[in-house]
Order: sequence, then C-alpha cells, then structure tokens
Amino acid sequence: MTQTYKGATFHLEQPFDGKTFKKVLADAGYSQTALADTLGISCVHERQDVEVVYRRVKTDSPYNILVRLFWLGRAVSESDLREQLAGLDIEELVGIGLLHRRDGEVQANAKLTPYHDLLLASDFGSEIHRELSADHVLGVGAASLTLASLTIRRRVKTALDIGTGAGIQAFLAAGHADQVIGTDTNPRALNFARFNAKLNGIDGIEWREGSLYEPVMNQRFDLIVSNPPYVISPESRFVFRDTNLPGDAISEQVVRGAGERLSEGGFACILFNWHHQDETDWDSRPKSWMSNTGCDGWLICFKSTEPLTYAADWLRTSVDQSSPDYGRYLDEWMAYYEQMSITRISAGGIIMRRRSHEANWFRAHAIDKGRCTGSCGEQIERIFAAEDLLQTLNNDRQLLEQRFLFDEHHRLEHQLAVRDGSWAVNSEHLYASEGIPFAGNMDMYIANLLAGCDGRRTLRELIEAVAGRMQTDPETVGPACLAAFRKLMQAGFLSSVGDFDKST
Repeated sequence: MTQTYKGATFHLEQPFDGKTFKKVLADAGYSQTALADTLGISCVHERQDVEVVYRRVKTDSPYNILVRLFWLGRAVSESDLREQLAGLDIEELVGIGLLHRRDGEVQANAKLTPYHDLLLASDFGSEIHRELSADHVLGVGAASLTLASLTIRRRVKTALDIGTGAGIQAFLAAGHADQVIGTDTNPRALNFARFNAKLNGIDGIEWREGSLYEPVMNQRFDLIVSNPPYVISPESRFVFRDTNLPGDAISEQVVRGAGERLSEGGFACILFNWHHQDETDWDSRPKSWMSNTGCDGWLICFKSTEPLTYAADWLRTSVDQSSPDYGRYLDEWMAYYEQMSITRISAGGIIMRRRSHEANWFRAHAIDKGRCTGSCGEQIERIFAAEDLLQTLNNDRQLLEQRFLFDEHHRLEHQLAVRDGSWAVNSEHLYASEGIPFAGNMDMYIANLLAGCDGRRTLRELIEAVAGRMQTDPETVGPACLAAFRKLMQAGFLSSVGDFDKST
C-alpha cells in the first residue's frame, strides 16, 4: 500500500552541527560503498527490493539503524537510536526538521544518500511505497551521476546550475568555481539545497528561485550545467519531471539559452530528451537548436526508444503497475505522442562551448557501449581540441606533420586463436578504460602507430617507421592511417602536441 507522505521542510534558522552529524554517520559506516553492498547493487541509485534490504538490516547495530531510518524510511525506537548512536543530537535533528517523533519512535522526514564526500538529503520515493508529491525533490540518480561525469572540471570563476534540485551539481561545481548560483522553480528543492549546503559545510553558493535563466538575467558564466525537467509527456504533475511546454520545448529553451549566457570559451553541459521521426534524423532537432548560439556543440545520444517503452519507463517511477490508473496513464501518453506525430524519443546530453568569433562546428555521436565511468571532463576537452584542429587543417599533409600523444586511459586487448599449432592474434580491440565508453576493433598497423605516439615523432615519421618494419609502402597505407587517426582524435584517444604550418 502506498503511504501518504508529507515531505520535509527544513527549519534552517534552527541550530545544526552538520559536521558532527556527518562524522557520526561516517563512524557508523554509513557510506556509499557500504550501502551499495547492503543493497546488492553496483550503485545506490539502482532499483532494489526494499523488503530484502530491510531483512538484511533488521538486527540492531549503528549502521543497520541508520539504513532503516534514512534509506528505508522506517520508524525506529528512540531509545534504541540513543543506545546505538549516542553521538546523535536527536533534539537538534527534530528541531531542524530531519526527524519527527511519534509514540516513542522517531522517523526521518528525508532520505540521506552518501555520495563520495557528500551527504545529500532528498525526498523518499515510490520504491518504499511513498506517494510522490507535486514538489517532490529527487536525490542522487542515474541522470545526476551522468551529468556529474560529463561536466568539465577546469577551474572557473563563475558557474550556474539550472534546475538544481537538491543541489548536487552546484556542490560539485563549488569545488572548482569561485562563484556558484543554483536556480530552481521548486521552493522545496531550494530548501533542501540550502539544508544540504549546511549539512556539508559548503558556503558561498547563491540559491535563486525562478524558471531556467530568468533568475540570472543577463549574467554570463564560465560553466553552465543543467538537468532540467525534460520528460516528454502530456502531464504537469511533478515539478522535477514535467512542464507545461509541448514536446521537447523545455530542452530547446535550455540549449538555446545557454549560448548567450556563456562567457567566451565557457562550457555548458546539458542533459535532455528530444523527439524525432526515425533513426536517420535523430540529431537534426538538437543541431537546429545550436544554430546562431555562437557555440560549438557535441551531441551525445545514450538511448533511443519508441514512445510506448519511454512512457512505461517514466510512469513506473510514479504509478504502481498493479494500479488501474497505470493503463489509463499509458493511453493518455500514447495519445499525446500520436497527436504530436512523435515516433522516436532519444535521451542524451550536449556539451557546448562558446566560440563566437569563428565558424562553429557541430558533431553528434550515439553511444551504445554502456554508461560513462568516472570523470569525462579531460576526455571531452581532448575531443574539442581535436575537432578544432581538424576544422583548421587545410589538407592531409598538415595532419601528417602533427605529433601525437596517446592517452593513458585506454587499453588495447588482443584476442588469440590457434593457427598452425600456435597462438596468433585474431583481433585487436581498443577501448576507453575511463570516461565515455568509446571502443572499436583495429588492425596491427594502427596499433603499432599508436604505440609510437609519444609526442616526439610526426605521424608521417611514424607511418614510415612502421611501414618499414612491416614491409609495406607508406604511400599505400597512408590514406587509411589518416582516416583512422581522425576518428581516434574525435574519440579522445589522441591529442596533438605540435604546431602545424598552414602554408604546407
């Protein structure tokens, strides 16, 4: 049965020692790694069987009580809480609104998710049979982790987080930005963000209420990040998910608006959904949004699906499949898609860089090798630098005079097969061990060229050396090598370290 749940409102004027509270939880082992192990999943945002989890933490211990209280939303005996976690100031936690008392028990008003060094409060969700309110505040999820991975972490003066929610992107930006502004239309989300800042001892972030770029007017930023309410639906039930705008209009507004609010050389990273007709035109709408923004853009598509699957995926987060309303909602969503002639919906992100004094470029890439692992920022900067270089080169001879470095975060795997009584290389597979999961097969010739990319020899010299060892004509293999190196540069495997002479 779904419980009616009145979400938390934090009383930020009340005293609260976030540092001590975090230490008590950390000393009890309430960490990202421990939770993932308890839940039996690789990441804490994945779906879990809460009844199984409850049975794993049913016996009393400091850690188990914290999981029951702050992850499963269960009431616990106040006397047991005092006995197991003597360092907790229960009066303080009740005063600020994190806990409430009832009949000798205490219960959490918000979920607490550990993420690296952060501890983040959010609303409990439908996974523990809580009914979502219209102003529901999301916690750390797959989308927020993807956005965090894709964001470039260079040192900047100013950063803007559009649709900040509980504040995770703003907190991460505060680690490398002098000034951070987080905006949201949901007052409860900003209340959570302010509490999370207090909880984690992060000062200096400015929180502003309002839609998209309205709260920042004509200000410019070195970094913009956004995980807006991009779901394409006929509804306006949830602030975190829906808007009153048709189709993918919210996504278009965020992308178009970023260009005029980026400082020269500044980057924006935006997650969004968009619709299209088939597999051949999947990049056309985002490409049109980039026109006249003064920005270069790289579109990354992580997933593309037909409308029924898309609708079901999103409805399952708010409607129980056993509910009679589930089918009605599906019918409403499908009627909406038919009315708008939507036959495919894609999910992805776009990285934009303002470069308004030269001709801008746009490229698009569909990723089908799984999610990002770790930070992608340096990889993305290599890709932008490579695209800049390739746009500037006038001919193949200029590319041949470049010196390259092969990035260390890539691996080459050999697959062996038995031939004539001995093992021989059957295929070679190059892949990124960190970041956006680019991968592909290659031949021994290109593999040997990559091994020589230490920044000392030009590509022309490498081709001639490898051709000599393999007894081939460098003029014959040259075009294929150049084509391969262009693709490797555009995937971030290589970076150029030499200047080139445009007059060559």
